[in-house]
Amino acid sequence: MLPTINKVCIVGMGPIVNKDVTVGDLTIDQLKSIFTGEVTNWKEVGGADAAITVINRASDSGTRATFEAAVLGDTKVPDTFKPQEQDSSGTAAKMVASTPGAISYLAFSYYDDTVKALKVGGVEPKEANVEDNSWTIWAYEHMYTAADPDEATKAFIEYMMSDDVQGELVEAQGYIPVSGMKVEKDASGKVTKK
Repeated sequence: MLPTINKVCIVGMGPIVNKDVTVGDLTIDQLKSIFTGEVTNWKEVGGADAAITVINRASDSGTRATFEAAVLGDTKVPDTFKPQEQDSSGTAAKMVASTPGAISYLAFSYYDDTVKALKVGGVEPKEANVEDNSWTIWAYEHMYTAADPDEATKAFIEYMMSDDVQGELVEAQGYIPVSGMKVEKDASGKVTKK
């Protein structure tokens, strides 16, 4: 029997840059051109004449998979483009903060004042924009249970979906409650109104 997939919260994520980068807003197409190695200097996207250092998450990272699905779509990254990779979001953030011209991507929960979060297509990376899908770089966080879970497991999932967790704990950890979402995303990435 297949497990039951329980969507317990939402993770918003987006591009971050070193604080010396003068660009504050990029389009999805500009991001795609940076993360495929087509654009290598900030002046090509309206910034200063400075090299872009791309810092990716590891190839098996869920954050990377979500970012690439939203930004690259079906575009394949050329084999010749090999940016550095970091195993953790914390390390990626530290590398961006300490590397002039650097760009990466993080879950909103990792945003802090050591890096600059970018707008995408004029849209700010914030909870309300994820909830209505104006900010399109997001994914569900899941808990998996047996197809026919026992009473204790059912009770735990109910607790995870309660106001105590959704309204307080989820947001305190930098995630977005499922209850506020005005849209749903299916496994193929198709978004529909709730």
